[in-house]
Amino acid sequence: MKDTALLYSFAAFGLYTLALILLAGRSFSWRENRRLFYVSRGRIPLLSSIATFCATWMSGASLVGFTMYLYLSGYEAFTGSVHGWLLGLVFLPFIVLRLRSRPVLSLPEWLAEEYGDQRLRTISALSLVLAYTFYIVIQFLVFAKVVGYMLDIAYPLASLLVYLFVLYTTFGGMPAVVRSDVLNIAVILPGVSIAGWIIFHNAGGLGAIHAEVFARDPSMLAITSREGLLFTLAMMLGWGFGVAANPQYAIRIISARSSRTAWKMLAAAGIVVSWIYICLTVIGLGGRAQLTMDIPFGREAGFAQIFSTILPPVPSMLLLLAVLAASVSTANSQLLLAACSWCYDFRREKSRPDKDPLREDRFIFNNRVAITVISTAALIISFFNLPGILILGRYSWSVVAICFLLPLYSPLRLGGRGLFIAIASALVLHTLLVLFGGKLPEIGMLYALLLETAIWACASMGERR
Repeated sequence: MKDTALLYSFAAFGLYTLALILLAGRSFSWRENRRLFYVSRGRIPLLSSIATFCATWMSGASLVGFTMYLYLSGYEAFTGSVHGWLLGLVFLPFIVLRLRSRPVLSLPEWLAEEYGDQRLRTISALSLVLAYTFYIVIQFLVFAKVVGYMLDIAYPLASLLVYLFVLYTTFGGMPAVVRSDVLNIAVILPGVSIAGWIIFHNAGGLGAIHAEVFARDPSMLAITSREGLLFTLAMMLGWGFGVAANPQYAIRIISARSSRTAWKMLAAAGIVVSWIYICLTVIGLGGRAQLTMDIPFGREAGFAQIFSTILPPVPSMLLLLAVLAASVSTANSQLLLAACSWCYDFRREKSRPDKDPLREDRFIFNNRVAITVISTAALIISFFNLPGILILGRYSWSVVAICFLLPLYSPLRLGGRGLFIAIASALVLHTLLVLFGGKLPEIGMLYALLLETAIWACASMGERR
């Protein structure tokens, strides 16, 4: 049985690798420039926009972190994470016109142009490099643990595989990322759907799953955390604000062919990601109803072990392959944005030499160097003893929210000069609270946003006077 499962895994992994190489390889162009490399010239059609948005959304934190949290703690995982993620999605349609009103290639560039302060571009770019590096670590951890289990190989070798996968699909820029995302969402959807249906059928339906879970541990059906309502609300708002302000979603709005395409993409994405979360909820709770294993929270290998035990070989292999696809799709997207933040926003050029091929080639080459350096740093960090993957994700999303939430969604046209001081102060306060105050990242983020709002409002009133 084990040999059969290993054979299926090798075959599936080989086919996925071949398809990824062929699709991403077709995206490399002899006439590259930064607009093509970063946003595909703003011409991504509807179906590709939906695919890249949804594939980027479904990270290793979504498929493994949420499912294992649900398996161990019940519905508080849904309330404290998925509710927040979908709350952030509700906000995004309201900034489509605002984002697309300026011909920018990055969110830090938009921030500087919208508020007239280039310092905003610098501080937000550095924050993104830091936040995305640690979030890429999550994808490396998930991919390496799952591949190591699937192929029965050591963790360092599996880590090297994800490193090469991510580098290859990112070197081609946004066109390669979009093509690989089309493949990734085509792997994720059937993987979670088939696994969810089998677990649902074998467990006897949702009512039987709830009855079994309740019999084992009634607290798992509670919708709030054991730490209380405030804790759950803070987690929900933390994720929601981070999603609403996240550049990886904003850049897909900018890259869409038109504003109408962007709105349709967001509407369709809501349906697709909701279906995936329904399947993951059935997988997590149904897995708990059928099998109870003492797996410490955050152990990615535990996910592979549990659902390989519950599911037959082929559905199990498809689910694990979906996890790999989700990890790759998020890592290459964020790696591209981190390189953009460093090369284009932090070390920015005063001119945009789109008509100078040699200069553009050097610029794209520098981006690929930055991609390699950031990816290597994430790979090295992944070998250290780190917090759980959802905790790392919340740290990253908190930094993103502090930089972009208020500037993107403020209904008032406040002044720009005080915004730099507000964001810098909020980042410092959040860091101090997390490192020395023993605060959750969400609590620290909420305090930081309150401080940011107060400083920005006071500075703007001073400017008007």
